[in-house]
Amino acid sequence: MTPISTCGSCGEDLAPYLTADFASYVVMFFVGLLATPAVLVLSIGSADSTWPVVAVAVLAVAVTLFLLPRAKGTGIGLLWALDVKSNQ
Repeated sequence: MTPISTCGSCGEDLAPYLTADFASYVVMFFVGLLATPAVLVLSIGSADSTWPVVAVAVLAVAVTLFLLPRAKGTGIGLLWALDVKSNQ
């Protein structure tokens, strides 16, 4: 998903603020921080059933897809607030 190039409210040019992989790193960190212990506990605790582990994996994917655009917007907002523009 590519971010918008201008703000719809004020017309600010947002094209020079490039976040690269910031959003994916932040989302992977937080989702991994929550999902990894849950999968470990569920896989050790219930050896006969795999559906809780699959449920956590599906939930992790859903949370990732929900958080990615918001993290991208947060990164652009942070770069804008700090006035850090790319050299392109």
